[in-house]
Amino acid sequence: MNIKKLKLLGSNYIGLFAITNDKLCFVPRTIEAKTVKEIEKNLDVKVVKAGIYNSSLLAVFSKMNNKEIFLPSYADGKEIEQIEKEIKVRVIHTEHALGNLMELNDSRAILSKTLSANDVKQINTSDLDTIQTNIAKTDAIGSSILITNKAFLISTNASMEEIKKIEQELNIMGGSSTANTGDAFIRNSVLANINGILVGEQTTGHEIARIDEALNWEERK
Repeated sequence: MNIKKLKLLGSNYIGLFAITNDKLCFVPRTIEAKTVKEIEKNLDVKVVKAGIYNSSLLAVFSKMNNKEIFLPSYADGKEIEQIEKEIKVRVIHTEHALGNLMELNDSRAILSKTLSANDVKQINTSDLDTIQTNIAKTDAIGSSILITNKAFLISTNASMEEIKKIEQELNIMGGSSTANTGDAFIRNSVLANINGILVGEQTTGHEIARIDEALNWEERK
């Protein structure tokens, strides 16, 4: 799997600004054309410029798999209309920043305990199997784990018990790493799908090796 270092909008925390599935990636409207080409090449996706809540922090407010994207109800109507041209939109009536509090692939989702019973009920109207838990002593699920359909990458602050539980619940294997020279909120620094991996430019060689190992379990079977 191809791995490349990248900056988005001058930041190494690329996972805050973009969200991707295996075919589509939403990026901020102000992103440079050169960066768009890098994402298209390395993740093998169609790149679409968008905004959510008039913000460039797309991954803070939303989560996406290959079937649909989850958006909070406070997203602007025009923003939702634009995104809906590319993928099915599921609007969740919540005050929370959804991207910080959930992570998912095409079949399963991990939801933070911070999400209310009503939030969880709305998400459960999708065809996802969901579990509600915190990871690594934080409710920021969306920053602590990255899930594809083949593997997962999790914060180094997660315990072995948590990792084993996630392996059982998601029915996929994975591993832990930091990125950007020690950032344990791994999802903030990595953008990945089954085609490729992008990491912040400050990510070390050792971290890249661990990230590659975690997200390539399927290829090593």
